[in-house]
Formats: sequence, structure tokens, C-alpha cells
Amino acid sequence: MPHRILSMDGSSISGGEGYVTTGMLGALRQTLDSGGDRRTLLNQVDLFVGTSAGSFNAAFFASEADPDSAFDKSLQFWGEAVAMNRKGVSLGRSLRALAGASSFLDSNYMRDFLGGYFGMTTRLGDLKRKVVIPSFQLDGHRKGVRTWKSKIFHNTGPDNDPDLNELLIDVLMRSGSPPLSYPIYQGLKDQGSGYVDGGLYANNPSLVGLAQAINNMSRPNKHEQVDTLATEPPSLDSILVLSLGNGIMSTYLAPTFRAGEANWGFARWLLDSKDLMVLVKMLLEAGSDAVNYQCRMILRKKYFRLNPIVEQRISAYDLQQVGTALVEMLSQQSTMDQLQRTQHWLEKSGWLGDSQQGAQPSQVGT
Repeated sequence: MPHRILSMDGSSISGGEGYVTTGMLGALRQTLDSGGDRRTLLNQVDLFVGTSAGSFNAAFFASEADPDSAFDKSLQFWGEAVAMNRKGVSLGRSLRALAGASSFLDSNYMRDFLGGYFGMTTRLGDLKRKVVIPSFQLDGHRKGVRTWKSKIFHNTGPDNDPDLNELLIDVLMRSGSPPLSYPIYQGLKDQGSGYVDGGLYANNPSLVGLAQAINNMSRPNKHEQVDTLATEPPSLDSILVLSLGNGIMSTYLAPTFRAGEANWGFARWLLDSKDLMVLVKMLLEAGSDAVNYQCRMILRKKYFRLNPIVEQRISAYDLQQVGTALVEMLSQQSTMDQLQRTQHWLEKSGWLGDSQQGAQPSQVGT
């Protein structure tokens, strides 16, 4: 049986937010529906992986025993999410942010929306499906050294794993709090380290999901002795990864060279009014590209990346604008071509498999 991983990016610097992933999945479902394979797209996923906006998608699908049946609610979810995020904008806050004294958005609106949707007391271990959600911890310990570090929240571990008791709303906000845009997030209990967006190192979380899956598959089950753990990792032939981005548009730099050099200082890299913080944008997208390359080289035909090309950055502030943006994107020939190639991969890779033998809901937290 294939081990299926669905990886969902965070918001794209040059593309759009998490509803682009939802739109792509919706289009794939419609394509597969004619062949009776629609339910196998989501219901056979063994591991939902998501960063930032992608973590919201991962939680949405993982909270359902039958993700496909809940899909029609996903666009409504994103329509409410983007509208709620809009409430975090105010003139006074924007002025303070421009002066360097505040984040641009008030994250309390998004926190309350997620808490109202998933429940304020829902734990990561209460989810019905397995998830992996990257964040970045600002004050942690690694080999005895106090340092910032990556933090991977998941509900795939043993029953005594502390991650299972983490509040879902805290995990989502920790993964989805980009510096400058949102305040640093700690948690509802107001204790412990602060966290910022997992997109700092894993906006494309495909490799994180692959690593976690390999670890899970290497772990002895409850009926095995610990000393029987195989010294070799499991065969990668059994792992399939479908990676979804939130769109990419034409972005490039064309400096003026003199004697083969362009002598840029920090003003051009960070403070150029025509392309503010271009170095940060480039580093974020370079990280996603690196993960795409690594997964392609490791998994070969067992990995597929769907990331539509968009003509301009996609933004929406309510459900109607979300729908309009997705219709426009899905009508592009390049998007239709990508969807066709994705369908071909789903059919040839074994992802669709037998609709009666899909992944079973997680027993974690039940």
C-alpha cells in the first residue's frame, strides 16, 4: 500500500494564500469525479502536512474522518478566514508598523476565528487524521544550548508525546504568524517560548513531511520490541508526495553590471522602494525551490509538485473575491495544463489506488 503525503505550502510571496491550494484540489476533484475516483484524492491521504496558511488547510482536512465530504465547506472556510484577517488592519496600527513600532496586523481576529471554527480546547491529538505542522521557536534548547530552532508539531507520535496535548489553535497560530505581518505568538496559556511562521524555513513543507513519514514508518509498533527497530530506513518506493503551492508569478532581478559586477548594498537589497525587502522575498522562494529539487531527486516519480503560474499576486478579502480569483486562475491554459499533468501522475503513481482501501482515520486522542 502506498503511503500518501499531501503537502500544502504557506502563502506565496508572488502568488496567493491557502485558498489557491483549495481551488487546485477542487479542480482535481471535479476532473476525477467523472471516473469515480474523486473520494480517493483526499480520503486516502495518510499524512496532511502544512505550513502557515497550509497548516489551516491541513487542520481543516485532518479534523474530518471523511475529508472529501467536508471539501465543499473549504472555500467557505477560506472566505471567512480572509475576511477575518482583514479586520486586523487599522490605520493607526499601519502607521505604527511603518514607524517600526508594531506588526501590521492584529492576529487576535484570526486566532478567535480559528478557535471558533475548530474549538478553543481542541488538542492536536483530537484530530481524526495525522498532521505535521512546522513552526519556528524563538527560545528553545538544542543539545544543551539555548537557541532558536525549528519546531515540528505533529500527532503521529506515541501516546505520551507532548505534542498531542498542544492546543490546535496554538499550533496553527505558531505556524501562521509571519514576522512583521503578525505579532510573535506564544499561546492561550501565556507561558513558554514565542513562535513565528514556519515559512521561515519550510514554506514548502514537502521535505518535512517526507522526513516525518520515514521516522514514523521506522518506529516499532506497539507489539514490537524497541531493539527490533530496523537499522535501515524504510523503502522510499512506498511513499508518494503530492505537493501544492499557492501560485508563482514572474519575479526576477536584472541589475546593471560594470566589469561583470553589480555592487549592491543593503539599501538595494532591503530598502528599494520599487521592491522592498527583495532579499527576504528571494530567500523565502529560494527555500521552497530547494525543497522541490530535493524531493524530486530523492523520490523521482513518486513526487509531484502542482504550483500554478499567476499573472499577478492573488489577493482576496471575502468569499466572493476568493471565488473570482480562483475562476480566473483556473481558466488559464497553463493552469489547465498543470492540472492535466497532475491527474496523469495521480493515475500512474498509484495514489488513487482502491477507493475501498484508503487511509483510516487516526486513532490518536480517541
